[in-house]
Amino acid sequence: MEWNDKGLPEMSDTPAKSLRDKTSQELQDQLLLEKKRLFDGVVKSSTGEAIKPHEKRLGRRLIARIQSIIREREVRRALDARIVALTPQAKDAGPEAARVVKKVEARVAEVQAALAKPAGERGKVKPMCTRVRMRDVKGRSAADRAAVQLAEAKRLRAAVEREDVGHVK
Repeated sequence: MEWNDKGLPEMSDTPAKSLRDKTSQELQDQLLLEKKRLFDGVVKSSTGEAIKPHEKRLGRRLIARIQSIIREREVRRALDARIVALTPQAKDAGPEAARVVKKVEARVAEVQAALAKPAGERGKVKPMCTRVRMRDVKGRSAADRAAVQLAEAKRLRAAVEREDVGHVK
């Protein structure tokens, strides 16, 4: 833990990339530590020892960044579980529903290939395809519904995987 000359904890501006390299348990531990640091700073400021406003702001932003990364991981796990559960159900889907799934898979592969290029070469990457809905498919069987849900889950999973998720210019 870093302390400044007044005995107050330093609120460090940790880049998101270094946070993403940590395990979920390490992130939870750091989240608790940052919340404690922020609370200690607020308590000390109420007793007359001033904490710098930018340190509070950095602490709040770091907490939000950690919470965002933890939430992204939860969403990824949930989508992976949904894809695994829907894959066998969608196996018997009609040709139109299967075509929708293949179209989404092709677009996902295209976006991932574009993102794999170095930043200078890839230019602007077009967004993922639009939301997949049941009205896009004529069939109404359970396998067709499962195929549409599978396509939507794959689309969302690829969108969460993009490196620029949460990036603000």
